[in-house]
Amino acid sequence: MQAILLAAGFGSRLRPLTDHLPKSLTEINGTPLIINALSILANNGVNETIIVIGHMREKIIERIGFEVNGMKITYVENVIYHNTNNIYSLYLTKDYIIDDVLLLECDLFYNDELIKSILRGSASCNILVSAYNSDTMEGTVIKVDKENNALNLIVKKQQGSEFDFTDMKKTVNIYKFSKEFMALKYMPAIELYVKTQNVNSYYELVLGSLIYYGNDNIKVVEVDESEWSEVDDLRDLKIAEDKFKTKL
Repeated sequence: MQAILLAAGFGSRLRPLTDHLPKSLTEINGTPLIINALSILANNGVNETIIVIGHMREKIIERIGFEVNGMKITYVENVIYHNTNNIYSLYLTKDYIIDDVLLLECDLFYNDELIKSILRGSASCNILVSAYNSDTMEGTVIKVDKENNALNLIVKKQQGSEFDFTDMKKTVNIYKFSKEFMALKYMPAIELYVKTQNVNSYYELVLGSLIYYGNDNIKVVEVDESEWSEVDDLRDLKIAEDKFKTKL
C-alpha cells in the first residue's frame, strides 16, 4: 500500500502562522499535521508515502527526512505550485504509483481509526465521508444511495445559494484507490484534464465526472466527524485543538 500526501500549497488562510512555516507543519496540541498523518500511515501498513511539496519544501524535508517508522518517504516537487492547484500536484505522482494507494491532503488532523476505516473499503474507489454539518463544514459534498454508492459529487463552486444539503455527505479528502482504478481510469482522466483544460483546478472535478458516467465501483465509507478536523484557518485550528485535546 502506498499513500500520496499533497503538501505543496501556501496555506495563506493560516497566516501569520504560515508566514514562516509550511501549512503541513502547523501544530495541533504540539503535533504537526503532517507528522500525525505520517505516523498513522506507517502504523497501518503503508509502505511508502509520496509527498508532493512546493512552498517551503526544504523545511518539510528537513523535519521529516526520508523514512518514518520504517515507511519510505518519496518527495515529488511541484515547482509551479504558486500557479497550480491540487489536480496538478496529483498528476505529478503518476509515474510513482505501483500499488493500491491512499490519497490525502496535508490540512487534516485525525485519529488512527479514521485510516483503519478507509483501509477497510473494498471498492475500486473509496471516498471517506461524514454526515454534512452546516455549522462546521463547507466544500465538496456527495450524494449517495442506500448501498453507499456515490451518485453525484458537487464541489463548492457548484453549490448555489439555494443548494439543498439534505442527506448530503461531506468529503473528508481521504480516498483509497485500487492500483487498477488509478492506472486505468483516474490518472488517465487526470492527465487528460491537465493537458487539455486547466492546471489550476481540483482533482475532485475529475472524480466527479467518473461518478457521473456511472461505470465504476465508487463507494463512500462513512465516519463520524469527531474523528477528524480540516484545518484551513485559525478558527479551524482552535476547533481541532479542542476536539483532539484528550483523544491522542
